[in-house]
Amino acid sequence: MKRLLVPFIENSSETLFWQDLPVNFIDHQPWPQYHTKCSAAFRIAHSNTAVLLKFRVSEDVFKTAERNINDAVHKDNCVEFFIAFGEEQDYYNFEFNCLGVGKVGFGSSREDRLLLPENIIRLVTTDLMLHSRSSAGTASFNWEITLSVPVEAFHYHRISSLKGLRCRANFYKCGDDLPEPHFLSWTMIHTEEPDFHQPAFFGGILFG
Repeated sequence: MKRLLVPFIENSSETLFWQDLPVNFIDHQPWPQYHTKCSAAFRIAHSNTAVLLKFRVSEDVFKTAERNINDAVHKDNCVEFFIAFGEEQDYYNFEFNCLGVGKVGFGSSREDRLLLPENIIRLVTTDLMLHSRSSAGTASFNWEITLSVPVEAFHYHRISSLKGLRCRANFYKCGDDLPEPHFLSWTMIHTEEPDFHQPAFFGGILFG
């Protein structure tokens, strides 16, 4: 199992800490029929009361729709974070498109998701950076989203402290409705068709 230690950051309001964190690449392409040149990576830390995530993405196309919370953001330029606490079968799926619109669900499989209330999802703060350029007729779109996921956003758990928690998780990049749909994952997934709702393939994470 792939494993990750999530470091504790005492002063999360000081953004310089990001540059000292290791980069984790979302570079598995489990389904070759959806091969892409898109690159994605993330850094992760915690403040004891919030999971701190910074995703960076480079791809060829920017395409998104005007969406509300809990809409189908996975169809856009989208990054995702799935997490299960301990050995529990239920897990949360946090999905955010490049405009910062989120969708969050909870359950044991794709079929039994409970979407979290909008007021809970709004507890997750986002910070965005978008940059596009074209050269010699070729366009590129680079974007970054920073998420602060407070423990209160884990709506079906009562978590007062993240320190020492052992979890299972995976991190994704997708874009189902882009001209070239793609599905990237942090850990490898062994299914015939694209499906991120596969907790059997989550990696292990420890909050330090």
